[in-house]
Amino acid sequence: MYRYFALVWNPGDVRSQPAVSSIEERLNASPTGWSRVLEAPGVLVFHADRKDGSSDAWTFPQAAGVVLGRVFTRNIDSPQAAARVTFDDGESTQIVASGGRRLLEKYWGRYVAIVRNGATGEVWVLRDPSGGFPCWLTNHAGVAIVCSDIEDCHALGLISFAVNWNYIAGFVAHAGLQIRETALQEVSEVQPGERVRFASGSMQRSIEWNPIEIARSATFETADEAVAALRATTIGCVHAWAACHRGILHNLSGGLDSSIVLSCLVTAPSRPDLVCLNHFGAGPHEDERRYARAMAQHVGAKLVEHQLDPRAVRLQELLSLRRSPRPWFYLYEIEHGRFEGELAAQHGANGLFSGAGGDGVFFQARADLAVTDYFFTHGLGGGLIRTAVDAARVSRKSIWPLLWQAVRLRMLKPEWDLIAAAKPVARTIVNSELIEAAKRNKGFTHPWLTPANTRGVPPGILWHIMSVAMPPAYYSSFQRDAYPERTMPLLSQPLVELCLRIPTYVLIRSGRDRAVARRAFERDLPAEIVRRQAKGRADQHVRNVLDANLDFLRELLLDGLLVQRGLLNRAALELYLTRERSPADFQYTEILQEHACTEAWLRSWATSSCSTAS
Repeated sequence: MYRYFALVWNPGDVRSQPAVSSIEERLNASPTGWSRVLEAPGVLVFHADRKDGSSDAWTFPQAAGVVLGRVFTRNIDSPQAAARVTFDDGESTQIVASGGRRLLEKYWGRYVAIVRNGATGEVWVLRDPSGGFPCWLTNHAGVAIVCSDIEDCHALGLISFAVNWNYIAGFVAHAGLQIRETALQEVSEVQPGERVRFASGSMQRSIEWNPIEIARSATFETADEAVAALRATTIGCVHAWAACHRGILHNLSGGLDSSIVLSCLVTAPSRPDLVCLNHFGAGPHEDERRYARAMAQHVGAKLVEHQLDPRAVRLQELLSLRRSPRPWFYLYEIEHGRFEGELAAQHGANGLFSGAGGDGVFFQARADLAVTDYFFTHGLGGGLIRTAVDAARVSRKSIWPLLWQAVRLRMLKPEWDLIAAAKPVARTIVNSELIEAAKRNKGFTHPWLTPANTRGVPPGILWHIMSVAMPPAYYSSFQRDAYPERTMPLLSQPLVELCLRIPTYVLIRSGRDRAVARRAFERDLPAEIVRRQAKGRADQHVRNVLDANLDFLRELLLDGLLVQRGLLNRAALELYLTRERSPADFQYTEILQEHACTEAWLRSWATSSCSTAS
């Protein structure tokens, strides 16, 4: 997997040079094979090319900067040309002069840009709005280190890391936490759409891509306009990503989103070799092969079916995590990663695609908030009742509670609680004081969604933004060798921006979630997938995985660091770590996806130079 490692320092401070030299020596001595891609006063950037010899460094003339990762032009109708971006003198000059805004407006992709302004001597780092490429920030002896993989930083042996228990407490309360802080005290994250500016020994951070501004400039009040734009943009984005890969393994769940992606892949001008994969279970609502088969047959794609076996899921693999600056959700990789990697190698696929992110982008949940959004924008009238009827059909609720909620939120204007909105189910394992403290902690607010930025913004817009706010994982959490690049094309910047400009009440028009996306691709999908409203569930499978790993989970969690710190309620947790509870309960997914993963992350650092006692 492609990696970068950058150093930024004040060239006027002679004390920084020994640290720069020491870091460079250690990088050159490492087995990674780092090579310089940018060198200028106060900035040094290295990267590690892919195993196939390809490079993802897009350099500016005269050492003015470099864009690392995948970058496309906004001309999404020409994906082949978009995949061969070049920055000439004129273009790089405009990018530098704009402070990066030209990159955000004219380009998109999965990238981090590191640029030096020769006139002022300042250096800035910009992460693309999708956040698809990691960007971590730390410091050693006055030298800022910007890197994609904290393992590379840890391997230098220069920084002693300590657990940030304040962040861990917030993460346990709300696993969707996305802020600048990380679970390591010495590491912060450059946020999607954020620019970090280094000048004269100081550092300034600013959000340069504001999704609220985009959403509030809604341009599609009619579904017909939105349908045409969404179709064209989705196809263009998928085609651009497809052009990066000679072969693609596509995870075809049988749902709407993965089927839309497949319909675009089969028409890609680059014509990558394509194989689809469907994972299925044995429990109720866990086998969606009929839909996956229908879609694969509809477009003539090869489909591989893989039955999940809970007894084969060995959660002990959690103890072999690669180090990262914050916990993640590792269960999918443990259960699917090895099989997907082997299948991709068997078919020569160097890309893993899926429809992940589509629920958020196309607005699958919280149709009730669309009523409030309409009331915020248009007030009373016939359109409000029509929107309430649409929302009632999607959410299967009466229109009257939906109308009352709209009035209450509009007239009383209570502060929108994003943590409470994201976790509507009662949580008995996490101590209630922790959840309340997280709600009060303004430091746990995403930089996009600060109170100053969200004042007066309809809650449906805020929910829509929050649904696309967490960047997907880029590196494998377990594999240290070459692994196919995982891509979620529905989280592409042009598509996210477009969908944010479609009001939520248009996105549920006709009483269907993701209504605009359904209409946009109805002629490309089997009718049963277009009509489908329910989604598959894996409740029984999750419980079976827990049962198969019960002894390990009890040892990991009951006397683990989270319990010792009082973040989890041991008595409540023990009730679920038995074979006597209901097989379908929210807490089983919470235990496996969140708490076990967080505990394993803590242990991965406890075995290194990191301190967990602070």
